[in-house]
Amino acid sequence: MEAIRQLEVLWAYARLCAQAPANLPECDSFWTVAAIAAVAAVALVALYILRQIAGNLLAVRAERRRLTGGGSRMADADTLSKYRVDDDKLYPDAPQEDVKQRIQQALEERRLGDRIRRPGAARKKESPE
Repeated sequence: MEAIRQLEVLWAYARLCAQAPANLPECDSFWTVAAIAAVAAVALVALYILRQIAGNLLAVRAERRRLTGGGSRMADADTLSKYRVDDDKLYPDAPQEDVKQRIQQALEERRLGDRIRRPGAARKKESPE
């Protein structure tokens, strides 16, 4: 109950000082507290905005570093040559025949396989029943 009474007195004091001229000596503490509160609010908003801007700038900088710094993540030339793949050992007897011919042969085998698996499919299309 005492707290509510103190808040009512404080509210009346603040309303009186807000309506009175700012140079009254009785309202010095009110205007001091009001100025401190206003500066603190502006500082908090400015700090929030600056934090957002700094976060965005750091994210852009990190992204640029990630995109341009790809070479720094790679090993040096000696290490790369040490672990290089020997292509000749991968496919020692790679066929050198015509690719077009191999594709046509694979397609023919597939068509034959489809006909063998579904022999009645052609008859259904031909018969009206």
